[in-house]
Amino acid sequence: MKLPVCLLAFMLPFGAFAQLGSTVQNPSSVKWSQIKTPHFRVIFPRGQDSVGTRLAHTLETVYEPVSKTLGKKPRPISLVLQNQTTVSNGFVTLLPRHSEFYITSPQDANFVGLNRWLDLLSVHEFRHVVQNDKALTGFSKILYYGFGYNALSFINIGIPDWFTEGDAVCTETALTPGGRGRIPEFNLLFRTQLTSRKTPFSYSKAVAGSYRDNIPDWYVLGYHLANYARRTYGPDIWDKTLQRYYSFPLYPFSFSNSLRKSTGHKIEQLYTDALADFRREWTTEDAQYTPVQDVPASPAKVYTDYVTPQYLADGRLVALRSGLADIPAFVTLDGKTERQVHQTGFVNNSATLSTGGKIIVWAEQHFDPRWGMRDYTVIKSMDVDFRNLNQLTFKSRYFAPTLSPDASRLVVVETETSGNSRLVLLNGYDGSLRRVFNNPDGAFLQQPRFLEDGKHVVFIAQQAARKYLRVLDTDSGSQETLFETGNENIAQPVVSGKWVFYNSPLSGIDNIYAFDTETKIHYQVTNRPFGAYHVTVSPDGKTLAFQDFRSEGFRIATIPFEPGTWKKKEEVRPAATRAFGPLVQQENQGNILKQVPSGPLAVKPYSKANLFNIYGWGPVFESTGTGLTLGLQSQNLLSTTFASAGYGYDAGERRGRWFGNFSYLGWFPVIDVGVVSAERSTTLPIDRAQPIDSMRTDRWRQNELNIGLRLPLILTHSKYREGLNLSVQANFIQTKGYDLPRRYLDEPGTNNLAATTLAFAYSRLLRQAKRDVQPRLGQVLSLYARNTPFGGVLSGNLFAAQARLFFPGLAKHHSLRLFGGMQFQGSGDSYSFGSPMFFPRGYSYVSTDQLYTGTIQYQLPLAYPDWNLGRLLYIQRIKLNAFGDFGQGISGENDRSRFVQQYRSAGLDLSFEFNVLRLRQPFEAGLRAVWTEQKGMLIQPLVVDIGF
Repeated sequence: MKLPVCLLAFMLPFGAFAQLGSTVQNPSSVKWSQIKTPHFRVIFPRGQDSVGTRLAHTLETVYEPVSKTLGKKPRPISLVLQNQTTVSNGFVTLLPRHSEFYITSPQDANFVGLNRWLDLLSVHEFRHVVQNDKALTGFSKILYYGFGYNALSFINIGIPDWFTEGDAVCTETALTPGGRGRIPEFNLLFRTQLTSRKTPFSYSKAVAGSYRDNIPDWYVLGYHLANYARRTYGPDIWDKTLQRYYSFPLYPFSFSNSLRKSTGHKIEQLYTDALADFRREWTTEDAQYTPVQDVPASPAKVYTDYVTPQYLADGRLVALRSGLADIPAFVTLDGKTERQVHQTGFVNNSATLSTGGKIIVWAEQHFDPRWGMRDYTVIKSMDVDFRNLNQLTFKSRYFAPTLSPDASRLVVVETETSGNSRLVLLNGYDGSLRRVFNNPDGAFLQQPRFLEDGKHVVFIAQQAARKYLRVLDTDSGSQETLFETGNENIAQPVVSGKWVFYNSPLSGIDNIYAFDTETKIHYQVTNRPFGAYHVTVSPDGKTLAFQDFRSEGFRIATIPFEPGTWKKKEEVRPAATRAFGPLVQQENQGNILKQVPSGPLAVKPYSKANLFNIYGWGPVFESTGTGLTLGLQSQNLLSTTFASAGYGYDAGERRGRWFGNFSYLGWFPVIDVGVVSAERSTTLPIDRAQPIDSMRTDRWRQNELNIGLRLPLILTHSKYREGLNLSVQANFIQTKGYDLPRRYLDEPGTNNLAATTLAFAYSRLLRQAKRDVQPRLGQVLSLYARNTPFGGVLSGNLFAAQARLFFPGLAKHHSLRLFGGMQFQGSGDSYSFGSPMFFPRGYSYVSTDQLYTGTIQYQLPLAYPDWNLGRLLYIQRIKLNAFGDFGQGISGENDRSRFVQQYRSAGLDLSFEFNVLRLRQPFEAGLRAVWTEQKGMLIQPLVVDIGF
């Protein structure tokens, strides 16, 4: 029994680090309704009854078939439908147990496929609910009763992320007509690397990622491993594996061992076999690929993408560049050189960039300053030569902008908070509204493009699992259907003369096709080995440019505009269904949402007074490792209330404390309330003469009440992440039973204490490429003040100001950081507040009346080794940090009593970013060599980040 107990103790600390679900809120003006069904409670903004009703019916429809192959029917669960955000997302979490769907459908056809957006989320996310409830078995169930969802969340760390997401993608692929397993772009990077490299990446690298290579994410890896396992070992293989894992999960590699007992092979062998299987499927011989001419760009040493090419009127190309070494930026390519035009903010993935003359337009995400769940997608434009950035719309929900050739008109897709979409015509110069076009059949509209006449717009309309290519007359408002594609997932239409170009996955590889509007014949334009996307036609009509995929990333390629060389579409062999076809057969249902009930359901108000929703209970170690708490944790479903309460034990003082914390985030300022009733203990010398040997211990009770207001603001509107935090807090401390005649300055002793705390923090940091070790430009400023304005026996004052400045280093991913800080405390204070100041490294903090500190720090990556040390350790990156710190502490009110202490240190930090036990969560640790004037050279362990 010693092993389970030890591992259980190891488990407990991480309950505090487990990730919560949503921690941002909707505007306080949003009211809520709910619908209850046998297995779900759907909570949605008031007025969205039709959306909530259909979603409730959809969830009940998927309940049985999505649960089947894991052999578990989950308990009822609540789902919150979010409609204030323009992000396309959904998730399931155990902390607290619930799900959230974001209503806005993505413009990217290679994400949503042929599904309705909420249908896709219903299948995929509910599969996660089934996976989580599968944990309520064996020893895992016992741990849940003892420790709540914190225990289940920790237990799930032993299950690879690739399984949870891959199994869900398998499920959506088998049960819907447009799951991602059917979409070639989903496995584009994986397929390209597998067929281009002599040997695949190691399993550790595939799981943990790399700074050296662009590794497919865990959705892609997981789909292929889960898919192969189901095809090879049967539809119940993951049911058997999870059943064994959850029966006793508390030892390293227990998931792999459970898989071995179910299949005879560990994870590493499954990985090897699955990759060999897919490689055989994707390897082709003697294929006749379309030859292309690459557009010259700056040499890239690491994975770099050039996407969404568009011709300017003068024949130059503009594209969006990004990669492991670069944050997103628009660049121009003139056939000889590459020129950076503008580093973007957070570009919305609407899959379009558009040009008119020398003007480019794009959609970019903006944020509500206070309400994190409300954001916008605005339209921005720029002249690529003069670089005069303009924001054309404000607080809009516009996607996929297309600019007329003369830049005078702009058409966008507007997605309303109901999820409905429509086309909107704007003024191309100032973004003012010109006309809204009706969408009477309620189709989901995607990727509009102006024709050469600047009057007509081609766009894709999707209804259920069928797509249509339509043309809109922006003057009359009339629409015409050019052709229907049925269940062919076309995308990215462009018109040139009589030709309509579009992307299609017909052959199993995304390529460019063309439709002749006169003869009504379709042609295959490109036959590239991995994928060709986003075609654009040169101003002289002689060249086609597009983004062509290779293992090193997307590149812009060109081919002549020669219709005589194109192949008729009916000659193209349709894609095989070998990989996902067996999954459909196993489920015996190709489209479980083909018919969804439509009857009315009872809609009732959902009260914001539902403040408490307990998700964790039992013991949890504190992050310091010196205390243990026994209590409850709560977060309500709207993420407006966070609370905890219980009893804690401090191992340092060997005393206990009762505590309660409550935060309400539903109003513009955040309200925080905390209470503590603690048993305290101290030991100190009570005499003043040498030798000091009169040590005495005392115990007393200390009660604390802390009440505060916070204002966290998001100010991001460009390539910089920008935020501002303001807070004020009142602190009240009452003591009972303190008997010593002396006390430490940071303890109230026999006195009560009433204090206030004011804090201000502002940051503006350039977003980072993956290889950047820290921001290469930015500023961080913080102000902190504490005092005792209410009078009393104890008085204390503290003010601290700190600033950090970031600058580019000598090489691309190097960074220079400068720090300066100053702190003032009252020289006659009878109470000493804790300091927020950074203190020179190598020294212990010493309280002084005045403190001035500074740092110069240079950080750089040394290597990206991708070292794999068996199952235990995988090292991704080695970093070096060189620093010099200085400080000066001054005490005394006048020259006679004045005391000055100097602090100087310098050193090197050598740190390693690594993964242990083949977990995806990263760690960072290393060694610090620091020199100080007093102690000379010291070698210290360095723990930077534990990754949870």
